[in-house]
Amino acid sequence: MINFVFGYGPEVGQELAANPKVGLVSLTGSVGAGIATMQAAAKNVTKVSLELGGKAPAIVMDDADLDLAVKAIVSSRVINTGQVCNCAERVYVQEGIYDRFITALTAAMKQVKFGNPAEQTDIDMGPLITAAALGRVEQKVANAVSEGGKVVLGGKRAGDKGFYFEPTIITGVRQEMEIMREEIFGPVLPVMSFKTLDEAVALANDCEYGLTSSIYTQNLNTAMIALRQLKFGETYVNRENFEAMQGFHAGWRKSGIGGADGRHGLEEYLQTHVAYLQFS
Repeated sequence: MINFVFGYGPEVGQELAANPKVGLVSLTGSVGAGIATMQAAAKNVTKVSLELGGKAPAIVMDDADLDLAVKAIVSSRVINTGQVCNCAERVYVQEGIYDRFITALTAAMKQVKFGNPAEQTDIDMGPLITAAALGRVEQKVANAVSEGGKVVLGGKRAGDKGFYFEPTIITGVRQEMEIMREEIFGPVLPVMSFKTLDEAVALANDCEYGLTSSIYTQNLNTAMIALRQLKFGETYVNRENFEAMQGFHAGWRKSGIGGADGRHGLEEYLQTHVAYLQFS
């Protein structure tokens, strides 16, 4: 039997998480919502499975297939208007191809069509979910500019109706800036350069989140080094950030506990029971 109970997290969600009859609480949401859920569930030592925020890095090596990398990163960034925890949130590009990448990325982002999905079918993304969400994205872009970032494309809300934000690229960013450290949850891509793979991996790992990551390279050794060293639950090689049902969608650090999809995801909903039998 399945029951659907509708309501806001602070009321209905907290009541369910704290209820002694609940055996498992599975949540997809923000870090704050995850912490509140854990606190409520702790009362009864209820198991939790949390899929929380992300700040997915995309590493583009100088031997990458540039067209593939640009297409995959743009697709990953604008899906659901960037309101997906998997989305590529920050891009690190090796110095040798940085200028070419920015040129190609800008051209691709200019082609992104947005509008009302209830009225149009030939669009790539729709509006942000609320006026508050639009305001948060605007503020993050404004903060990046005030800290020295340069808006190459977009950077502002689109039109005076609805919660639309232009596809945006920001360069001149630094690792310590808010735009590189906090989840944007909108169609905004901050891009910075790096020299070596070691540097790129260190920059990617320098984050409190650990959900998804990606690398673009035609060198298998480079890919394998990155796979071993990136501290994320998932790493995509030469493809956009979207998991498969047979995989295991799980985050490290503040991106969550437990996960979904595949055998490991099914096991989240099971309990072990070991029986020891002895006969004389």
